[in-house]
Amino acid sequence: MVSSEKKSKGTQKADYMIKNSSAISYLGVRDIPFELRDDFRIRIAYGGRYVGQIIHIHHIPERSSWTIITREIEKITLNLVGKENVNDHQNEKNKIALSNLNSLKEDIASGKSSILRYSMSYFIRAEPSKLRIIKEELIKNLRNLGVQLNISLFDDYRTRNKTITGQQKGVFLNPESVSYLIPVNYSYTLQDGGTFYGIDEITKAPVFLNRKKFPSSHELVLGMTGFGKSFFIKITMMREKISRGINVKIIDPLGEYENVSLTIGSKKIDLLNMEMNMFEKIEYLSIKENVDRALALFITLFDLNTEDKGIIDTALTLMFENDQSIKFLQEFIKNNRPETYSKISPLFEGSLRKFVTGKNPDLRGDVIINLGNIPKRLLSFYMLLSLDLIMRINEEKETNLIIDEAHYLMSEDTVTSLERYLRHARHNNISMILISQSANDFSRSKSTISIMENCSIHILFRHQNVNDEIINFYNLDEKLIDFVKYGAGFNGKYSLAIMKVPGYESILRIESNKWEMGLLNEVRKS
Repeated sequence: MVSSEKKSKGTQKADYMIKNSSAISYLGVRDIPFELRDDFRIRIAYGGRYVGQIIHIHHIPERSSWTIITREIEKITLNLVGKENVNDHQNEKNKIALSNLNSLKEDIASGKSSILRYSMSYFIRAEPSKLRIIKEELIKNLRNLGVQLNISLFDDYRTRNKTITGQQKGVFLNPESVSYLIPVNYSYTLQDGGTFYGIDEITKAPVFLNRKKFPSSHELVLGMTGFGKSFFIKITMMREKISRGINVKIIDPLGEYENVSLTIGSKKIDLLNMEMNMFEKIEYLSIKENVDRALALFITLFDLNTEDKGIIDTALTLMFENDQSIKFLQEFIKNNRPETYSKISPLFEGSLRKFVTGKNPDLRGDVIINLGNIPKRLLSFYMLLSLDLIMRINEEKETNLIIDEAHYLMSEDTVTSLERYLRHARHNNISMILISQSANDFSRSKSTISIMENCSIHILFRHQNVNDEIINFYNLDEKLIDFVKYGAGFNGKYSLAIMKVPGYESILRIESNKWEMGLLNEVRKS
């Protein structure tokens, strides 16, 4: 990438130039860390409409690359001779550098990597008073990231020209590291078989994601009500359905996904008027896991004390261990603790018998469970029950399971079930997409943090505040915290959100075209 500026010199001041009635200053990059953090570009570029880059890249032939690497290895090896047992900071740095260089040498020999000679300058364009402030912040951020700069006075023009012509000494890097400095989304811009998610707001490159290429295929979408979560999910799930032919299952507590489910052609499931057997054993779960998930359903329905939970736990364990019927469960609790049985008797004799007397529904294919008419006090039970029924299905086809308002499953009694199913979902060919009103909901316990860690795709919309645990988890600096508070969300034309996936982080712009919106509107009219 070469600057489109004219080569006129302009008027050089001490630390900026006056050119075409604008003040502009350049920072030459002399060296960068061997390994760069994957959030490098977002920390430097976002919000800096005044900041740009001039880049010049040379490809280094294999023989020259080999010579460069060998020379660097020899240099560091000499520094380590006789110091193997010395435990100081510089020695440890040399050992790490040597290990990295040997790995790169192997990659060059096998043809997996090559080396680039890379010259770069940052430029800042603004009025002089603002320029100095922006430049100082940029220098501070770059130095914090380990970047060495050339910030000599009266040197703007020469810095610029050396970069453009390639005469600047430059830095030797492998392509993966270079990609964090230039506007290319390494590995995740155009994933094979990926679905279009949006535009990288920093680089303006399209972002195509393929869940199969991540360590896990689960997704977490977090943000305040009214700032774009549902729109994002509806658009991306419709795109994934069209482009990849996946199944889509939706647990919809507020009845918000009716249109997209009609577009997809989902089968509607009415749990209010359906018989089932929620205690039927799930074969891929252990006895203990079956007991815990069934006990969680009891707890969401009834006000149980410690003794109640204990007797129900014992009864469930015996039932699952010995493949007993619901009748055994009923009689055991009635005979051993009548006061507990009186609390849960509606499940066996009253209005809730439908949950234990029938056959579980077939939830294969595209399904929506609309819980919009369920009283709020029962939403946790019905959401957990819906998840329990869906996770019994072993889909042959890749499936996305959308759980809206996931905070209803964040209580101490239900979250372990959600975490368990998240871990087991890959065996059912299911990717979970969890949607919640606040990232802070996920910093409450080991289980909620485990859920975050087991999601590879993170989409962060607007939050009025996020706690320190979430700030640390997402590695948010002051600039990104301000973006989450004031910049993220829907602005009337499109939505903005932080996207984090392994190896890549940026600001994602989400918008829909006329054809997509027309498709949803046609369904709404019909």
